[in-house]
Amino acid sequence: MSATRAPPGENSARPGLAGSNDRSAGEPTIDLVHLARQTDHDGALAAELLDLFDRQSASLIAQASAEDAPPRRRAEAAHQLRGSALAVGAGQVARAAQALEASLERPNAESGETDRALAALAGAIREARTAIAKLRR
Repeated sequence: MSATRAPPGENSARPGLAGSNDRSAGEPTIDLVHLARQTDHDGALAAELLDLFDRQSASLIAQASAEDAPPRRRAEAAHQLRGSALAVGAGQVARAAQALEASLERPNAESGETDRALAALAGAIREARTAIAKLRR
């Protein structure tokens, strides 16, 4: 797998990756330009970070979803997800994780708000993991 650097804004042949304009805000699911900068253009390191994010995101979304866990623990899992997502250029995951964290930390948050934030995060993670799987091909 390589994390090649594409010119910003240029359409990519791979949907959901850097330069792709199929996102509602024009943002790729995984920003390969950002990832390349983060890894100093080291393709092996980029692949390792994506693999780590792939595994970690599955574990952390399960922790954030655990309704029997204290809200603070769930918020911590969302916070970790945000940091991991920012490292690999998964901005949509990062924003969704931040929204869930904020909802869980708000003492008067309605359960519907938290449920919507959790669903948005789960969807963003699914998209990111799908994009990572495509990169592995």
